[in-house]
Amino acid sequence: MAHTLAMSKTLRDAVCVALVAVLTVQGLRRFVGDRYLVPSDSMQPVLYGDPVDGDVVFVDKLARAAAQRRGDLVVVANPQAADRQLVKRVAARGDEALCWIDIRAGDVWLGENAQQLRREVKEPREAMARSVTWAVAGAPGPSEQLLDLRAAAPADAGWQLAPMARSVSDARAAFRAEAHAARHEPGSEQTLPRGTVGTRGPVDATYLDLCGARSLGGEDVAVVDCGLELRFDAWPASLLLSIDSTDAAVTFAWSPPEDRLQVWVDGEVVAEVGSVLGAPWRGAATFGRLDGRDFLLLGPAHRYVLDTPRPGRVPRPRTWLHIGAVGARGASLASLRVFRDVYAYREPVTSVGEVRPWPKFVRPGHWFLLGDNAFDSRDSRQFGDVPVESFLGAPTGVLGPWSRARFLGR
Repeated sequence: MAHTLAMSKTLRDAVCVALVAVLTVQGLRRFVGDRYLVPSDSMQPVLYGDPVDGDVVFVDKLARAAAQRRGDLVVVANPQAADRQLVKRVAARGDEALCWIDIRAGDVWLGENAQQLRREVKEPREAMARSVTWAVAGAPGPSEQLLDLRAAAPADAGWQLAPMARSVSDARAAFRAEAHAARHEPGSEQTLPRGTVGTRGPVDATYLDLCGARSLGGEDVAVVDCGLELRFDAWPASLLLSIDSTDAAVTFAWSPPEDRLQVWVDGEVVAEVGSVLGAPWRGAATFGRLDGRDFLLLGPAHRYVLDTPRPGRVPRPRTWLHIGAVGARGASLASLRVFRDVYAYREPVTSVGEVRPWPKFVRPGHWFLLGDNAFDSRDSRQFGDVPVESFLGAPTGVLGPWSRARFLGR
């Protein structure tokens, strides 16, 4: 009898412990944090989506809706399915002065009214956390078709890029307006200047996902806002880092030994800066075009921006990117990544007499949400702004699969 009572007490205690544990876990999930399986490609490539193998995201439920800014990732209740959730990015807030939104040629435009909109201009260094990988040198598969590395020789830990010229003055001829126009003539076989490496064709709206596969959504859409992220192990007297669009070539002529930077537009010097770093360069460089500005980052502390030359000859410009070495010795290139900015997209209005749905007004207490993968996302473009009260939490990291576990920035 005593043994039976003891067993009964042990079982009762175990049930109580299990019940407390379940209630504690459920309480934590409800009020502190929960996990969310990303089921679709709408936030690719920042979040990998799949109904079975998608990223499992930790959602911070202690985060306050009022603290979420434009550009932040949020999880909200699906306005079209109450039992489901969505993870999107805040593109506009109805409680801010800039409460009107439009989407034009890949960019978000904001304003205080529908008649006075201006393009959202992101800081280059902050935007790099959201940059989309388009191609990576050395990656197997589709990246090799997108890059032209014929001027470089494979090395043990990267590529050796031979000098394209002995002096900067000799190299400038390949960047002048006449040479630039000849390269972009229909049927030209030499789009990049001879001796340079870069993109084989113009950058488009496709991307490499986190598993290395290429998404072909947007392959017929040219992306102007793009760039190169580079790492050098050794470098020559000068490096020529060029954003080569069908309108003009903007080139950063960077001389590490002299700590001097020239900026060219079609080979003509438009700016010159001395004592750029004030310290030895460590070989990291990122340059590109973003929201109407061309930029160069030489390591974590340096930033240079230049207003992008206005397009003139070509109504829909396309962009190539390339680099060249100048001097007695070449460059030792350790890594090369082509990236592009998140591309916003909306269907054009074509029906005669149709009420113009854009720009859109974001009501007070509401957010306008967009998916990063604009060609495969259902968001505020379709269902309108969502009430702030639908906010469930802020995604702060990916818990799994283990190979993709990481913290999430903005």
